[in-house]
Amino acid sequence: MRTCKKYLVLCFAGFACTPATDLQKEQAAAPTPEATSGSLSSPETDALAGTMVEPPSGSVNLPTNLAAIVVRFTEDVQAAGVTLPFVLRPATGDALSLPIGVAVPCAGSCYQILPGGALAPSTLYTLEVLPEALQFLDGKPTPGGSAGSFTTGAEADLFAPRIEAFTVQIAEGCLAAHVTADESVRAEITVTAGDGQALIPAGGFATTIDTTERLPELPTGVSAEAVLRVVDRAGNSAVFAPVALDLPPQLPLLVITEVLANPAGSENTQEFVEIYNAGSEAVALGGLLLADKAGSDTLPDASLPAGAYAVIVPENYDAADGKDPAPRDGTVIVRVPGRLAGDGLANSGEPVRLLSADGFVISQYGGWVDVSATAWSGKSVKRASPDACDGAGAWSNTPTSPTPGW
Repeated sequence: MRTCKKYLVLCFAGFACTPATDLQKEQAAAPTPEATSGSLSSPETDALAGTMVEPPSGSVNLPTNLAAIVVRFTEDVQAAGVTLPFVLRPATGDALSLPIGVAVPCAGSCYQILPGGALAPSTLYTLEVLPEALQFLDGKPTPGGSAGSFTTGAEADLFAPRIEAFTVQIAEGCLAAHVTADESVRAEITVTAGDGQALIPAGGFATTIDTTERLPELPTGVSAEAVLRVVDRAGNSAVFAPVALDLPPQLPLLVITEVLANPAGSENTQEFVEIYNAGSEAVALGGLLLADKAGSDTLPDASLPAGAYAVIVPENYDAADGKDPAPRDGTVIVRVPGRLAGDGLANSGEPVRLLSADGFVISQYGGWVDVSATAWSGKSVKRASPDACDGAGAWSNTPTSPTPGW
């Protein structure tokens, strides 16, 4: 993979492109109960009147040329005969009546609201929903009330954001990206491979964005490129020069689903890595590699049926040791010489990868959980779903009993 360090900045006509940073002009207030309820991850806590989630309620020093506001409802809504159902009310001065805009993706039902012009500087604004101006799809009107508030800064943001870092890699059918900018931005990544193209949203507004998303079907075994585009809260955008990628060849649909690095029994013999065949055909495991930081094991000949599990274990593994749960009947047991991988799995949270014979990553566990504490003795780390992309949020972080083959 080659990473390029240059970027192209797109500015509004009539304004010079400068390397000025906007980070010091935009800060977030300390979280409040209202701001917390506006989190994109918990729509069930929203008031029926709607909750402002972008910018988060309580934000301060926002640009006076704020491009958009996003409001989330518990369900889809529609206009109920009122063309301007929102009111953006300043602490002093005239209020702005605003229409509901297009639906935008979020964990709930979100709609974009356009302020419609420059806002007053250094002013507290409250976004209100007029009573019965909107209705749910079943015809029930939404109640009115405040959706949240924010405070503008002293001036407009006239500069494009500066992209300070962009790295991207592809593994197990997922794209993992890291973005750093000099101010809060929203990012999207376009991956182009031959005639195929995928647009990947890369998180909400932040100065540092780490995201892992599953890619749609793209050609395999070809060169590709990833282009990053970021937009700040004023609508200014910047584009990072294309980053070259090599898409792996077609790989078997095997997934690491569970890792036991700290067994109740002997760590010399009782560690295991569970893999699942998510494909529709049996997979020959012989020649694949199980690797950690210290080394790797070549798997012996074995066949894993579609929809079945295998556990990879040290050669002296004892399924009936009585200290750790035995594998489910019918689970494929794959024994490797000595201890697993380099010299056994580190309890501190060591990455583990399943590789093809020529070194391509089939599946991986990023070592996200430290299992060295006493509470983790005899407990395993499990992937939430075989479809989940490897990342901290994809793995259990509370001790639970191992379930090899289940």
